[in-house]
Amino acid sequence: MRKGKIRLILESMLWDPRTSPGEFVIVFVSRGAPNDLEEVKGDEVSVRGDRIILGDGREIPHHRIVAIWRREALLYLRKDE
Repeated sequence: MRKGKIRLILESMLWDPRTSPGEFVIVFVSRGAPNDLEEVKGDEVSVRGDRIILGDGREIPHHRIVAIWRREALLYLRKDE
């Protein structure tokens, strides 16, 4: 099975010694939040398979991730069909 772009970015965020997870911001769909979007810093999540796990225990599947930033650089932006 081929790894998706999101998973590759998250693995780099967590395990590349040249990066710090705190440099990353992950934006995801969160129904009920303003504009139905929420963001979390990379050092506030863990990764399990095809999901990110937030500090409060919520599991966010990768398909709900809208964007990933590292500092001012946009690494991933979901293109809606």
